Amino acid sequence: MFGLSTVGVFLYFLFFVSLISFSMYVSRTKEVTVESYFFANRNIHWLMLGVSLLTPSFFSPYIFGLSLSGTSELIIVYGIISAIMLVILGWFLIPLYLKLKINTLPEYFEKRFNRACRLFISSLYIFYNIFIRLIVILVTGSIIISTIRGVDTYSSLLFFLIITGIYVITGGLHAEIYVNVILVSLIAIGIAGFSLWAVYQSDGINSAIYKIAPSTNYNSGSTSTWSNLMLGLPILGFWFWCTDQFIVQKTLSARTTSFARKATLFSGFLQIIPILIFILPGIISIKLFQDAAFESSMHSLFSGSILPETIKAGIIIAVAAVLMGSFAGLFNSTSSLITFDFYRNLRPAASDRKLVLVGRLTTIFLVLFSILLIPLSQNMDFNYSLKLFETFAYFAALVTGVFLTGLLNKKINSFSALATLSVGTVIILLRSLLNIIFDYNPAGNGFFSWFIEVNFLVFSFFIFLLSIFSLFLFSRLTLVQLASGSFLRILKEIFLKLKIRWNFNKTVFLILLVLVIIVTWGVLF
Repeated sequence: MFGLSTVGVFLYFLFFVSLISFSMYVSRTKEVTVESYFFANRNIHWLMLGVSLLTPSFFSPYIFGLSLSGTSELIIVYGIISAIMLVILGWFLIPLYLKLKINTLPEYFEKRFNRACRLFISSLYIFYNIFIRLIVILVTGSIIISTIRGVDTYSSLLFFLIITGIYVITGGLHAEIYVNVILVSLIAIGIAGFSLWAVYQSDGINSAIYKIAPSTNYNSGSTSTWSNLMLGLPILGFWFWCTDQFIVQKTLSARTTSFARKATLFSGFLQIIPILIFILPGIISIKLFQDAAFESSMHSLFSGSILPETIKAGIIIAVAAVLMGSFAGLFNSTSSLITFDFYRNLRPAASDRKLVLVGRLTTIFLVLFSILLIPLSQNMDFNYSLKLFETFAYFAALVTGVFLTGLLNKKINSFSALATLSVGTVIILLRSLLNIIFDYNPAGNGFFSWFIEVNFLVFSFFIFLLSIFSLFLFSRLTLVQLASGSFLRILKEIFLKLKIRWNFNKTVFLILLVLVIIVTWGVLF
């Protein structure tokens, strides 16, 4: 199953046993409540939260896909945009979320618009988690594990799912955040060990840099131009970091607003790490094997005695940590959406015990459903899973347009929001059905041809602009007026009275973050 020696297998299982034991220890309490299970008692230290917010960069299946497909410029730009969006999240949006006392991001849409918008967004997120994000994670995991000879893909994914399910069902978000700190450390150690070994094989750091330099032609083989990147990625980055339940739920666990801001600033500074981790080892491994393809290079590394046993075990554990972190975030965010946006709406008087039970049963269902999807993921082409992600990228742009416009303009009413979401959904499904199911290729250079063939980042930007236009159009066409309720008073208070007090440490930290981004951009480009 694992392709390791007896000692390696022992350490491998020891890691997972220790992980479960640790998660049970940190989540121990006399009585599990809604606050403890879903929000870690809203008492997480900013340092722990900051590291936990770094995990989506490691655990994002799309980043793995971009790394495997050689689209390296997307990874670099993604890291830079992530740092910027985390600052926006911490300094402007988290105070709003905490002030409104929301439990899920879709609940914000109910407070701003109406319950129908909340249910629409929640259903969209649940569908994405189960049928897109989960499939992409499994497909990516299958591809990565299959490159390691001697390791059985099905058994490994099954094992990772069961272990993740145990500690998520036991401890909820509290266990996830603390375990993520361990997982990030193991990922960093595993990849750093591999990189140091690769540098040693290259006869020193100077030789390694010399070999890496010719490979940093990031536009080769890429279908995305810089104009596409600048149009699409900021919109998707804003959705992912500022409005995705996967992220928002973690920020709601912060001890105070100040702690949340420190966490996002710290995590923004750490975003430079995934850029180096995902790009440099891949380039080095390819260079060590005379510019061979990525997959064949990895097969060569993990076969025979080329890679030391300790490094090989470390890489396998790092891969396990990446996948387990992905599963944990998906399980927790989905169970929160189902529990608060649907069950609690149907049963407003439900006790904490019942709400936690619903969350745990949801996780159990997701684990079982994930196990059933493993055989499908092993036979699915990765390009198909990326098309699934591209489809949701359009929905992300739609949600971002509605969110930002509604946030900045109080005249946008609930009717226009729901109408925009409905119209946008029809347009998105039309393109996705023609692209994915029918693989339709229109002839000619007209608008319909552009509609089908244009790059997904450009189409995401088109959906974003369309959503803004539709919001204003439907707001003008209807006589429905947005009543000035508690939400608007809170929003006005936040934007007019919120004073961001910068101290010396925060200023220095932000300056360092900007300098690191600039230096990284200069070195890699």
